[in-house]
Amino acid sequence: MASDATSRRRSRREREDSDEEEHGAPRRQRRRVTEYESEDSDGDDTSEQQENERASRTNGAAKPDFDEDGFQPGAIRRVKVENFVTYEKAEFFPGPNLNMVIGPNGTGKSSLVCAICLGLGYSPKHLGRAGSVKEFVKHGKATATIEIELQRRRQDRRNHVVQVQIDRERNSSRFRLNGKEATHKAVQGLMRDLSIQVDNLCQFLPQDRVVEFAGCTPVDLLHETLRAAADPQMLRWQTELQELHKDHKDLQQRSGSHAETLANLENRQQAMQADVDRFREREEALVRIDDLGDARKIAHYLFLRTKYRETERAYKDARHLLQQLESESAPALEAVNSKQRYHAAVAAAVQARHAAVRAVDGAADRALNACENSQEEMAQCQAKIDAEKKVFDVKKRELGLIKTRIGQLERRLKNKPSDFDPKEWNQKIRAQEHSIRELEAEDRQIQTRIRDVQERGRRVRDEQNTLARDLSDLDTQEGQQLKVLEKHFPDVAAAWKWLRENGEEFQQEVFGPPMLCCNVKDKRYSDHIQAMLQLDDFMCFTAQTVDDHKKLSAQLYGKLGLSVSIRTCRSSFSSFNKLPAEEAQRMGFDCWAIDQLSGPEPVLAMLCNEKKLHLAGIGLKDVNETQYEALMQEDKVQNWATGNQLYAVKRRRDLKAVSNTTREIQPGRWWKDEVDLAEKQELQRRLDEVKQNMAVLREENTSIKKEAEENHAQRESILAVTEDLKEQKKVLQKEFSEYQAIPAKLEHEKKLGVKKQDELESCRAVIIDLEVQCDKAVLETARAGLTYQQNIANMHDAQQALIEGQIREIEARSDFEGLKDKNTTLVKRLDHEKRKIAEVEREKQSSKYEAREAHDKVQEMCVQAADPAARQVYLTEMAAGKTLEDIDNEIKAESAKLELLHANPNAMRDYDKRAKDIEKIRREMEEAQSKSDQRMRQITRLREKWEPKLEELVRQINDAFAYNFEQINCGGEVRIHKDEDFDQWALDIMVKFRQSETLQKLDQHRQSGGERAVSTIFFLMALQSMARSPFRVVDEINQGMDPRNERMVHERMVEIACREHTSQYFLITPKLLTGLRYDERMRVLCIASGEHMPTEGKKLDFGRCLQIHKRSIGAAA
Repeated sequence: MASDATSRRRSRREREDSDEEEHGAPRRQRRRVTEYESEDSDGDDTSEQQENERASRTNGAAKPDFDEDGFQPGAIRRVKVENFVTYEKAEFFPGPNLNMVIGPNGTGKSSLVCAICLGLGYSPKHLGRAGSVKEFVKHGKATATIEIELQRRRQDRRNHVVQVQIDRERNSSRFRLNGKEATHKAVQGLMRDLSIQVDNLCQFLPQDRVVEFAGCTPVDLLHETLRAAADPQMLRWQTELQELHKDHKDLQQRSGSHAETLANLENRQQAMQADVDRFREREEALVRIDDLGDARKIAHYLFLRTKYRETERAYKDARHLLQQLESESAPALEAVNSKQRYHAAVAAAVQARHAAVRAVDGAADRALNACENSQEEMAQCQAKIDAEKKVFDVKKRELGLIKTRIGQLERRLKNKPSDFDPKEWNQKIRAQEHSIRELEAEDRQIQTRIRDVQERGRRVRDEQNTLARDLSDLDTQEGQQLKVLEKHFPDVAAAWKWLRENGEEFQQEVFGPPMLCCNVKDKRYSDHIQAMLQLDDFMCFTAQTVDDHKKLSAQLYGKLGLSVSIRTCRSSFSSFNKLPAEEAQRMGFDCWAIDQLSGPEPVLAMLCNEKKLHLAGIGLKDVNETQYEALMQEDKVQNWATGNQLYAVKRRRDLKAVSNTTREIQPGRWWKDEVDLAEKQELQRRLDEVKQNMAVLREENTSIKKEAEENHAQRESILAVTEDLKEQKKVLQKEFSEYQAIPAKLEHEKKLGVKKQDELESCRAVIIDLEVQCDKAVLETARAGLTYQQNIANMHDAQQALIEGQIREIEARSDFEGLKDKNTTLVKRLDHEKRKIAEVEREKQSSKYEAREAHDKVQEMCVQAADPAARQVYLTEMAAGKTLEDIDNEIKAESAKLELLHANPNAMRDYDKRAKDIEKIRREMEEAQSKSDQRMRQITRLREKWEPKLEELVRQINDAFAYNFEQINCGGEVRIHKDEDFDQWALDIMVKFRQSETLQKLDQHRQSGGERAVSTIFFLMALQSMARSPFRVVDEINQGMDPRNERMVHERMVEIACREHTSQYFLITPKLLTGLRYDERMRVLCIASGEHMPTEGKKLDFGRCLQIHKRSIGAAA
């Protein structure tokens, strides 16, 4: 053996079947993965080499060279799973080149693929299996863990370890990166940095997505191939070309659309020119009318200003005249004014005395209200005193009760009860409960035995009933025929059993096969009638309505999947008129075939409808020549069976031709009364044996029930003792607990007594305060009464003074009015002049207001203009020398002119808007054309860089792909499909598997499953040397291949994947072939599973077994 042989790696996983855990079974199922790299190794150094290699492949190891053992950056060094799918615990150590994972179906090979996908942060959708991560957690477990170690890059200090924990309940994943919590986004970023592409079918092809690869569109295939094998710049260039072409196409479409829109707008603009001219003329007229309206405002202001100045001169003249009149009449009016002033002074004094009376009256009311409020306050204080006294009495009684309870507790404290030991009582009770649990365990075992005996008894009873029914069925023709059905026609038998159990579901009765429900009256004619019928005629089911036919078909064909015949006959049996019996005898027959059949009329009607049995004659003796010739001329009779011959006549009326077919009647298979004696004896023997078993089970059941009754009696006795002990313990424990609680209760009552005493003192203080408040209220009431009495006296004095003042006011008014009457004429003249001045003043103010308002309107009108001063000058000149009537006439003239100018009010707005749109579209057309030319130049420059590299890449892939197909005497080619639209550039895989064929495109419809598998694996192998991804996975790609192709494909795969400086490769296969090619660079991972696996995976080491085997061979030699 070579001393430097490559060491072996081991990994294992254990699995407990969840169903066995639920039922408490101790059975465990364990699995183990053992890897082989070489058949030669030094057995003495294996353990040390394994430990050294394991240490070098952990995240915490010292920093080695990233490719010292052939692993490329990002390659998988280690995969560890726990509670994942069917794995309980397993760890894998793949090699740097081809890793061949083998094992029987169902052992968990594809679970490794799932672990790689999910462990590197990718979605389950890339597996084509479960839709959510929670479905990958082992049954019965809450979480699953995946840990993957990836080869570091040169700049990294250690290998990267990605760990994901899947939570079943939350259906979520938590990630850790190099031992620290990490986000999913951080893990995805690391995958991109390491060029890992699990979402690329060219790099990661799970078992359930092999068909999807064949169905991948050529466009998607080109994209995925570039991702897998090309420089990242190629993908960016492709994306940029697609975007540039899309922009160029959009710009071209936009430019064409703008050109059409521009032509349309210019045509519409020319058509509207006349309307626009009329509109402009109309606008000028409108402006003239507006200007005249504004000029009218200025003219109106000038008119009002003149009017104001005239009223101002009239007001000054009137005022001068009044002043002159007042100076002439002043001496005569002085005496009147003196009397008027005296009367005014007296009237003011009377008003003051009125106010004094009201003030004194208000003070009296306020004093009375204060007296009433004091009395009310006094009553409220007395009510509060009464309430507090009642509270005081209640608290005094409560204090007495507290003192009574304190005395009782002190007396109880002196009477100490006997000691109580709960541990001793619990021990006694647990001893009894332990006995009860033992008896209950025995009872459960007994009940299990009883259920087992009852279940066996039920099965034996069912078997006994079945055997008895089968035995009785052998005594009837239907039973015999049903046995034949079950043996030779199981579908018909199953359908008949279902119909017997569910026949009431149909509108009308549905009948079973004629071989069961019909019979021959005279057995001598049985063979004759059966010769006229086909197998379907015996086995068909008969429905009487179309709905029943559909319902029966849906059940038997759709749900049960049975192959039976169903017919519908809606005609009554009486509607099939047979010929008279005398006519049959005249023709040489004994009778008509239907006369010898008995059964349900709808079934007989069906046979008449299908086989014309009511017109088919039968006879034990054959017809003579005369009768034969007569029958050949008889149109009604087409079939007859006489003697041992069956005759079938076919007539063609159009050709007036008659042909006859004759065949010998064979013995019939049905409607016999033969019993299989051997089967009957066997059924009887089995029935006797089952009865003996039933008797044994009854005895066993009686014995077990007796044990159960004895167990129940013992349990009831012990339960009574247990309950008595619990009751005694409860009483003693209650007394002890109550005594223990007395000190605390006594302390509580004493504190409560102190509190009540304090509350009594507080209540007494409140009563004293309320009595003081009540005394104050009495004093306030007295004071308010005295004040009210004083106010009443003051009010009397004020009333006397008011009466005196009123008398003097009457005297002064009389003197004033007497003197005033003597100067009435002079006063009226003065009043007239004053009213005249007031009227003129009002007119002046009104004119001033109107003029100012008109001036403000003019100012507001001019301010709105671009040049207010120029606008005002223009309008003033327009209004100069014109009255308001002149300006109104000019406005009417312009309005009449305006009515003659009819124009579309929206024409000018549309014309101006369209002019702006035309200018805008012209600018956009120029910009779009400029950008389109720029995009075309960019596309040309970028395509000159991208297309040659793409053609070179596809050429290399095609050379390898074609070479692979040549090795199996087939043809293959990879082509680029070029298109003006870069979104439609595609990669076509062309294959042929026969010399006579031409190359055809690979898809999921044209080729077989094996051919698609061969094509897929050869394409993936063609990418091996150019792959950017550090590893690739292919799961059971050999499905559907014949052994010859599978062997050749495997040899090519080993040859390519084991070359130096190639990426890591995972091949998942059940390995059904022997003698496949092996290479020292490949590593074989063997998955072993079963219920007899050892608990510790290290105890099952295939490599160790080989070493021992080799040493034994060497010793024997």
